Amino acid sequence: MGGCSPRSSTQPCMEPPALGVLLSASRDPDAKLTFLVTSRRSPGADGMVVKIPATVVAGESVDREGRMLVEMRRLPLGRLASTIPRYVESLDVKGRPVLVSTAVPGIPMTLGYHQWSHTMRPAAVRADFEAAFAWLQAFQTATTHGRPSADWPTQVLEAVSGRWDGHPALAGAVARLEMACERLSGCGTATSAVHGDFWFGNVLVEAGVVSGVVDWEHAMPCGSPLSDAARFVLSYSLYLDRHTRPGRRVLGHPRLRRTGFAPGILYALGGAGWFPELVRGTLARHLEGLGLNPGLWYDVALCGIGEVAASANADEFGAGHLELLATLPVHARRHRRSPR
Repeated sequence: MGGCSPRSSTQPCMEPPALGVLLSASRDPDAKLTFLVTSRRSPGADGMVVKIPATVVAGESVDREGRMLVEMRRLPLGRLASTIPRYVESLDVKGRPVLVSTAVPGIPMTLGYHQWSHTMRPAAVRADFEAAFAWLQAFQTATTHGRPSADWPTQVLEAVSGRWDGHPALAGAVARLEMACERLSGCGTATSAVHGDFWFGNVLVEAGVVSGVVDWEHAMPCGSPLSDAARFVLSYSLYLDRHTRPGRRVLGHPRLRRTGFAPGILYALGGAGWFPELVRGTLARHLEGLGLNPGLWYDVALCGIGEVAASANADEFGAGHLELLATLPVHARRHRRSPR
C-alpha cells in the first residue's frame, strides 16, 4: 500500500501517511483480515495491527480479543508485557468492530517450522519446544491465582458432549475423556491466565526466545494451565506430515507415515522415537512443575484433543479430532527410551 501515479504534471503526488501489509486473511467462519500498519514518516516506529472482521461471527471474535487484551494488561505481567499486544482502540466500520492494537516483534514460528528439514532435526524442534514452554511457564507463574482447580477435564467432557450429540464417534470419545477425568480428579493445580489458542502459529520468536504471542480472542484471565500446554504439543504434532505425499514416510520420523487424519498426533502420543519422547517428556515436565504427577501427561493430551473437538471453528476439523479421540488407547503405551 503506497505510491501514487500523478494525473498531470501540475498535480502534486501525495504520499500516504502510513504503509500497510496484509498479514493474514483467514477462511474460517470467524474470518478476519489482519493488517500491519507502519508510519511512512517514522519507519522505525512500532507498528499497529488492525483486525477487520469479514463476518458477524468474526466481529464477535474481534470484540472479544479487544476485551481480553485489556484484561491481560490488568495482570502482573512484568517483563512479559512486551510480548503481548496492547489494546489501542476499537472502531466501528459498517456496524462491525475493528480492533487496533500494537504490534509485537518477532518472526512467526510457522516460518521456521515449514522450512525444509526443520521438523526432521531434533535440535531445531527441541529449541522450539524450549522457547515456547519457557514463555508459557513464565506467563503462568506471573498470572497464577493460587486457587486450586481441577475443573478443566470436566468442562472439556461437557463441551464435547454438547457439541457432538448424536455423532457416531461420541461414545468412544466420551469413554476416554471420562477415564481421563477420573485419573485427573483430585489433581487440582493453581489457576492462571490462559491464552486459549497457544499453537506455534501464534508464537513469534527472536534470537531463540519468544518475543511475542498474538491472537488473544480465546484468552481467559483465570483458567487451567494444562490447556495451553496440551494445545502447543498437539498442534506441533498435527502438521508434521504437511509436506509429505499421502502414504509416504515423513522424513526424519521413520515410524511416521502420512495416512488418515492427524497421524502426527498418533505418532506423538503412542509412537517410538525422538519426537514422541520430546512430546511426552515436555508435557510430563510441565505437569511436574505445576506440582502434578508427570505420569498424567497422556490424560492431559486426551483432554487437549477433546478441547479442540469442542471448540474448533470448522466442523470438519473438530469432527476429525473427535474421531481421533475415539480411537486412541484408553491408557498410554509404555516405551523404552531410545539410546542417546
